[in-house]
Amino acid sequence: GGGGDGGGGDGGGGEGAGSGEGGEGEGAVATDKGALAEAELKQRLRELLPIISADMADDEVVNQDEGWLDEGHEWVGRQVLRVFPEAANPQSLGKITRWLPPNEETSEGALFHVVHDDGDAEDLELGEAEAALEAFAQKERDELLHPPVLAQPHYENRLERKALRIKPSALGLAGARDELLDFEEWLPPPLGRVRT
Repeated sequence: GGGGDGGGGDGGGGEGAGSGEGGEGEGAVATDKGALAEAELKQRLRELLPIISADMADDEVVNQDEGWLDEGHEWVGRQVLRVFPEAANPQSLGKITRWLPPNEETSEGALFHVVHDDGDAEDLELGEAEAALEAFAQKERDELLHPPVLAQPHYENRLERKALRIKPSALGLAGARDELLDFEEWLPPPLGRVRT
């Protein structure tokens, strides 16, 4: 009697009470199943964690930059020229950006990291870096001794009458000489050159 009504009253009465209880019962079962699945998953992860951690340690990337210095050597910041005779572009300009001091424990010599103007990078051993520095110095000496001749675009002042247009022969030292001689002739006699 009274206990049944109380249960019906809790559920909201009549059929709704049955549905409510059934719904709560299914929810409790579903929650219990979810909790059970979660517990199983946690247990499985605890079992696999040492294996996963070991695999991750094997795959861990070692810091490639360890030991590299961006100062402390006179070559850092210097321009270099690398020559690749077999390549399509046989010369590549670059800059030494950092260096790795020699490792006395492994007897490895110093390395010099070069970033090329085209974005490529490489690590040079001492001898290679010396050769690249010398190649750049030689290139600079050659350019000082034989500066590149820049082609001048052809220009003609079409607003000036043809007879008065400046010609290439009127440029340079010879042209300046002719202009000064013409100017001297134009000057009145007292201001012109004294002729004897």
